[in-house]
Amino acid sequence: MSILERFSYSGLESYKKCPAQFKFRYIDKIRKPDEGIEAFTGKRVHEALEFLYSEVQSGRLPFIDGILDHYEDIWKRKWHDRIAIAKRGERKEDYFHLGEDCIARFYRKNQPFAERVEGIELEMDFMLDGDESYRMKGIMDRLDHDGNGNYEIHDYKTGKRALSQNQADKDGQLALYQIALEQQREDVQDVSLVWHFVRYGIVVKSKRTKEQLQQLTGSMKKRINEIRLHEKQGSTFPAKESILCNWCYYWEECPQKQGSNPFIPNYQ
Repeated sequence: MSILERFSYSGLESYKKCPAQFKFRYIDKIRKPDEGIEAFTGKRVHEALEFLYSEVQSGRLPFIDGILDHYEDIWKRKWHDRIAIAKRGERKEDYFHLGEDCIARFYRKNQPFAERVEGIELEMDFMLDGDESYRMKGIMDRLDHDGNGNYEIHDYKTGKRALSQNQADKDGQLALYQIALEQQREDVQDVSLVWHFVRYGIVVKSKRTKEQLQQLTGSMKKRINEIRLHEKQGSTFPAKESILCNWCYYWEECPQKQGSNPFIPNYQ
């Protein structure tokens, strides 16, 4: 039996980018207090939008000031001294205001929030091909349902790059959530995958065929099998050096690096 009983899309993508980083985080369970300012800001924006839709689900339409106040409160409460700002010249205030802009833009674009929201921050626990040995997990930002079997899976992105239509049509994360949804609900007729790139107010939508979902399932199972083979044989999880190393917090553990990551020294 694998040390890992459940996998996530982000974990499997981590393995694809660098097997060594995957091992440090998911097998050795080495937890670092360090966090990049971009990731911190993204989490706080997600929490503010979660609060927004929890209010809507409760029958209240919150004013934008209330959402921004909630954002500021959770930013202050969760700020810690191991948040790194890698880009020189940037300040935490710049990212705080970026988050405010993302929330305000989303609010303007989507009010009066008439979507039929089925759930927010939904934890997904599912199996690939219905096989217990391929258990997956994930968290869906938002699920909408019109009551007639038509669903929308929503995801909020705060990063600098918005997916092109071609990239969205190939993305695996929301497609995996579709697999989970179809396993868990019997009334699914149609599923739309929806990305909100809140920095720009861009919305990209995509759909998947059954054949595409089967191909995705196969590729995920293949990657899980590869990980388990590494474990079984006791072989190393090789480090894969790339530009992504500049944002990695496992330099002390990595056989290809020495000391702490010099690209992220600026803690504020």
